[in-house]
Amino acid sequence: MTHAPFPGFAAADLAFLSGLAAHNDRDWFAAHRSVYDDRLKPTLAALISALNAALAARDLPLAGDPKKSLFRIHRDVRFSKDKRPYKTHVSATLTRDGGKLSPGLVYLHIEPEGGSRPAFDPQSIDPLDPSTLPSAQAADAGYAGGGPFASAGFYLTERPHIDAFRRAIAADPKGWAAVEKALAAEGLALTEGDSVKRLPKGFEDQAGGRLEAALKRTRWLVRRPLTGAEIGGAQLPEIIADLAAAARPLLAFGWKALG
Repeated sequence: MTHAPFPGFAAADLAFLSGLAAHNDRDWFAAHRSVYDDRLKPTLAALISALNAALAARDLPLAGDPKKSLFRIHRDVRFSKDKRPYKTHVSATLTRDGGKLSPGLVYLHIEPEGGSRPAFDPQSIDPLDPSTLPSAQAADAGYAGGGPFASAGFYLTERPHIDAFRRAIAADPKGWAAVEKALAAEGLALTEGDSVKRLPKGFEDQAGGRLEAALKRTRWLVRRPLTGAEIGGAQLPEIIADLAAAARPLLAFGWKALG
């Protein structure tokens, strides 16, 4: 089955998200919802379809469903001081089995260039966007760097998975060093990882060592900012697939660690 080429996100459609940022209420959303339903969501679905092919061409076992892999635009405000009902971006993930947060993923975050929304929200229906993260609420600040981006790696929510990743690092320090070296060669660095203040139980012997920072992490991700020209262009699937390919050593390490 062939798919139409990815058209890029139209500036007029992205303007809906800018408008939503300025008028984040149900009345404004209802009046302009057709842009979201008829144009933004179909374009994101087309990106997923094109990205599936680009990832397969690079022999990466990641894919998404054009309908099921999209996150809702409605925010989960139950545990948040920020009661704005809508996100000001559209987003999706691609994983090995189609689960939105299955270990090892590519995350797509599309909003107008220069947007200032935080990047991740574990308390939201979109766990990869943190405006309701307790620490962020306390500091009244989110993660630095808004605007469109893609990321690849491991956003882990279950403690057994986090500890398994940590054990793999501790058991194979040379292998982990090779991952870091390979990422650096691609100009990539791990993003901030919601690090714990103290080494987790069972890893105390790594205090002061080279692995300490990596073992304090709770997620292991690389991120690539996207420009307005890139999200508006037909080459966006190739750009994101190239990021995933550059992150292959990290993905392979984590998948092996988690079984």
